[in-house]
Amino acid sequence: MTVDAEPDCPPFLWTWRGIGEGMPLLFDLFDNEGIKATFFTTGDTAAKHPDCVETLVAKGHELGCHGYSHNSFAEMDEETARDEIVRTNEILRKFAPVTSFRAPYLSFPERFVKILAEEGFSLDSSRAAYKLKDAPAEVEGGPVRLEASVTSSVLRISEIVRTPWFRLLQSPVTLFVHPWEFVDLTATSLRYDCRFRTGQPALDSLRSAIRHFKDRGFEFRLARDHVSGAAPACRTRSR
Repeated sequence: MTVDAEPDCPPFLWTWRGIGEGMPLLFDLFDNEGIKATFFTTGDTAAKHPDCVETLVAKGHELGCHGYSHNSFAEMDEETARDEIVRTNEILRKFAPVTSFRAPYLSFPERFVKILAEEGFSLDSSRAAYKLKDAPAEVEGGPVRLEASVTSSVLRISEIVRTPWFRLLQSPVTLFVHPWEFVDLTATSLRYDCRFRTGQPALDSLRSAIRHFKDRGFEFRLARDHVSGAAPACRTRSR
């Protein structure tokens, strides 16, 4: 279970209702369900909302890196990409050890994987199983790759449609959400996949998704725990 802790629905909004209103709901849900999650957090989020980061660390969740600005790494040169990661590490690692990374928009050029290795990341969750992508880079000592299984809006669709989809997913299943999804954005002019069934319906849907996987015998783990279970010969691959 992973969370991208970031501004509200970038690049369309850059407000912070998700951090202020959505995160407490997520913390309560995870407490009630007895699970821990990995929070891929932007440096900007941590700089502006340190109390939120302190809370997630105190609750035993994993703090991961999500870049600094939530700008797309696909549009950066190597120097800018490195600065995004280094600046964020300087902020986040004051709160807790950070060894897991996810790029915004699940878009991270393979030529930058070497930066992750150099900056001490053992896991990268920037690839999506449902997206076309380049072959994973072979980097000595590079991070284990853990793909996102479905886009976050899938968790908000009708359970009748969602359940058969979930049953097709193979372990490891990586779910992700954003705190802003748990704020009611239905009356905004955001594109439909960003605003539909946000707020309480999204929270109810996430709870039912968690229970669906529990009922199937799945164990919820932190992203960093995947590293020890990955094959040594595949340090740069998700499977």
